[in-house]
Parts: sequence; structure tokens; C-alpha cells
Amino acid sequence: MNDPITSGRLQLRLMSAEFIDAVIALKREEAARIIGAELPPEWPDDDARWLLGFRRKQMDAASVPWLVRAMIRTEDHAFLGHIGFHGPPESGMAEVGYTVFEPHRRKGYAEEAVRALLTWAQDEHGITRFRASVSPTNDPSLFLVKKLGFLETGVQWDERDGEELVFELAVH
Repeated sequence: MNDPITSGRLQLRLMSAEFIDAVIALKREEAARIIGAELPPEWPDDDARWLLGFRRKQMDAASVPWLVRAMIRTEDHAFLGHIGFHGPPESGMAEVGYTVFEPHRRKGYAEEAVRALLTWAQDEHGITRFRASVSPTNDPSLFLVKKLGFLETGVQWDERDGEELVFELAVH
């Protein structure tokens, strides 16, 4: 299962059902103990609780490694954000999503986390096609997916997030 996935500065730790249940119930101390990191004061907000509730409903033994992971800085166990796939791969493609909390943005954490997660999917599961959907107003994320080599392939409408640009990446 490869938990956690590690990179130079980060550990990408699986958010277990137990952790998600504690977060949704706003049991912050219990959630921090389970994940091994202090939760940021502003987290979870309503969007995070919705996302975690949605991911919790998706959980089964096969899908857990593909779902949401906490982005933890190794040196001080700071909880920087979260990353994961929208679910297990479909037709050999996995869609990545990520959030870096405000105080930690623009420090390269998203890039490092995405690279580590895509490498894990490729090395451990043979996945070579990836997708990312990004709001057309999210300049930092648009910059990142382009920097990583994703190519814009279309536009979609997300009921929760509105218009999104769709990007795909094929790796070898």
C-alpha cells in the first residue's frame, strides 16, 4: 500500500476512515493523534469536510490508497494540505487533486507532492496517464500543471466548482 509516500520534504500519509470520521466530527485532537500531525487552526473548513465526507463514502479496500492523503512536512510534522486521486484509475487514467493551505503556498510543496504521487502510481501500479481539472482562475495551479507537462484537452462543468479546464499527462 506504500503508506506513507515520501519525497524530499514531505510524507503523503493516507487519511484513514478513522481519521476522516474524527475530522468530520470536529474531534481535532483525536484526528491529530491518528494522522501524527497538528491540524491547522483553519482546517477543516466546510469545503474540506464536504470533500472528506465524499471520499469517506468511496472508501473500500481497493480504493483507499488512491484517495486522499495528508501532506505532512517531514522536518516538523506540519500538516500542509492534502492530495490524492479522485478514485482508483479508470481506463488506465487517474485524476489528481491537491490543496496546499494558505501559509504554505508558493514554496514548491504542491509540485513536490504531485510528482511523488504520480511517481507512486506509475512505479507501483503502472499508471501512465493522468488528468487534472483546474479552475480557469487558479493561476498557481494552472502554472503547476503546465510546468509538469500536462496538456489542456478540454473544458468541463463541475457541479460544485463550476467551469474547469481539463489537462492530461502521459508518462513513459
